[in-house]
Amino acid sequence: MVYDKLVMQEREVHIGKLVKSVFDESGMSVAELARQLHCERTNVYTIFRRRSVDVELLSRLSKILKHNFLADAMQLYGLFGTLPPQLNLTIRFDELTDEKVARLKEVLEKLNSDS
Repeated sequence: MVYDKLVMQEREVHIGKLVKSVFDESGMSVAELARQLHCERTNVYTIFRRRSVDVELLSRLSKILKHNFLADAMQLYGLFGTLPPQLNLTIRFDELTDEKVARLKEVLEKLNSDS
């Protein structure tokens, strides 16, 4: 997990920079990441510049780059400890099913509406 000024700028989370950092370490090309995401290379660069990324895209990036960005996002936003105990955050990249992504979306929406 990268907890430095690449990710936190003026106490704001920047998920795109975290994705870029993990991507840089992966050795994958932008063209390959774009191919696996089914998008243009310019869209990949746009992701790197975005402060926030939706849960579906974050889960796809997690699978492709083999890094749990969902857990990182939860930790960066300080959500550990506020999650219901029935939510298992130990998610392997190859186990990110549509059902688990939908459940995470529900939890995040609930947390956002409560704050």
